[in-house]
Amino acid sequence: MKLNKGFSLIELLIAMLILMFVMMGFLAGLIKYIQFSMDARMKDLMDKAVKDWSGYLESLPYNASCSPAVPYSFGNAVCDLTTNQCSFESRDSDGDGIPDFYDPYSGNNNSYYNNPLSTASWLWVGPANLTLTCYVNTYTLVHYSTYTLVGNRSVYTAITVATITATGGAEMGRAYGITAWYFSPIDRRYKYESSLLIKRKP
Repeated sequence: MKLNKGFSLIELLIAMLILMFVMMGFLAGLIKYIQFSMDARMKDLMDKAVKDWSGYLESLPYNASCSPAVPYSFGNAVCDLTTNQCSFESRDSDGDGIPDFYDPYSGNNNSYYNNPLSTASWLWVGPANLTLTCYVNTYTLVHYSTYTLVGNRSVYTAITVATITATGGAEMGRAYGITAWYFSPIDRRYKYESSLLIKRKP
């Protein structure tokens, strides 16, 4: 009489452990892929946010009435309009290597991952006040400062403003600092892109 030999309990446990380790490796790789994919999507959205805001501000009449009102939080500035280099770009009050004009936070930006709405006081528009509403003739133009992906992943934007003046103090134009940023889903680090828009007074 021929007996069929089955698997022992030890052999089954070993097989299950091997399968478990294989599945753990697969899941770790899948999570990394999702994180890198999300990071790439957020970077694309960050690029889009900077372009959207640049186009929006460029389209506004110079003296458009906006809410919140333009604060000129960076005061008067001296700019070389041929090179787009301005005096306010050297101010870095928190010493993080990012000029305040393009910096949405006061302090180490990486530390704001859990509190992204606690932005610096020098912003004109930011994620804390969400929108900029401008009135042009009979039209109301609204632009949003937060772009949200799937879940709670967000790309934020902030705008700063400075008045460009001539030697005698006459207003020559305005400088807008446009910054978009997000916190990477890979390592939670702050990533950003900035642009400078200068509008001459007509």
